[in-house]
Amino acid sequence: MPVRVNLPGPWTHRDLTAGGTRFHVALAGPEAPLRLESTQAAPEQPLVLLLHGFPECWWAWRHVIPALAQAGHRVAAADLRGFGGSDRPPSGYDLSTTTQDASRLVRALGYERAVVVGAGYGGQVAWALASSQPGTVVGIVPVGAPHPLAVRSLRGRAFSGTALQTTAFRIPHLYERRLSTRAGVERLLRSWAGAAYGDAVAQGAGYYAELLARPGAVRCALETVRRRRLSRAESNTLERRVSVPVLSVQGEVDPLQPAQAYARDTHHVVGTLRQVTIPQVGHFPAEEAPTQLVDALLPFLTEVG
Repeated sequence: MPVRVNLPGPWTHRDLTAGGTRFHVALAGPEAPLRLESTQAAPEQPLVLLLHGFPECWWAWRHVIPALAQAGHRVAAADLRGFGGSDRPPSGYDLSTTTQDASRLVRALGYERAVVVGAGYGGQVAWALASSQPGTVVGIVPVGAPHPLAVRSLRGRAFSGTALQTTAFRIPHLYERRLSTRAGVERLLRSWAGAAYGDAVAQGAGYYAELLARPGAVRCALETVRRRRLSRAESNTLERRVSVPVLSVQGEVDPLQPAQAYARDTHHVVGTLRQVTIPQVGHFPAEEAPTQLVDALLPFLTEVG
């Protein structure tokens, strides 16, 4: 029986092609850019592009989308290539290609600019997009995602949660089997969440497992987290310091990302950098503590928009 990607809710679903790849997005909020109540037309509000992390999809933002839309923002929660309802091509899971995907999605949705809110791997894409195409983004919100070069600059990072988990992901066939079952996905989600929020993140396990169990899906998804090194081109891009405003959100007990890495984000930002820590939360703030995440997001979106 086919997996139903387009789950119902206060959003609409759309498939669109960007750069030859088909992407699924969930859309909410006013379709026309908001205007100020004055005789002069206001500039278009930027799109709010939500990018999920591993092993999730657009559904990770289900608690966040309605709140942002109700506040007047046009929101697009996209499935990255290889995930959810998007295409699963055999290649293109490097950071450079995924960043190009995000840029093309903004334009395919009819916008010139966006605030990119990215969780986990989606946060790395946000950092890379701000470095490579600062004209496309007006601000970024990495969630559970310190700057990629900040993580790689840490001493002893080979023994960090991220590095050890990545090594385990590279064991042939192990996670291909595990992540094709609800039990396997639930174990992973619970292990990355705060102890108080295991039940909250487990709610999406069955849906994520159904999507990952489709032919080739789990292999494609794993490609985003199996890469140990950045290419020279990716490193050169990320070395360009970010000039747009940055709101960095981290879970206090995130087992994957060391707190020291967030402290080094200052070396990679020349504009405004604000850092918010959500207590008792792990790697999935959008699913563990969506209200606190929205409370941090809304003032930032108002300011940069």
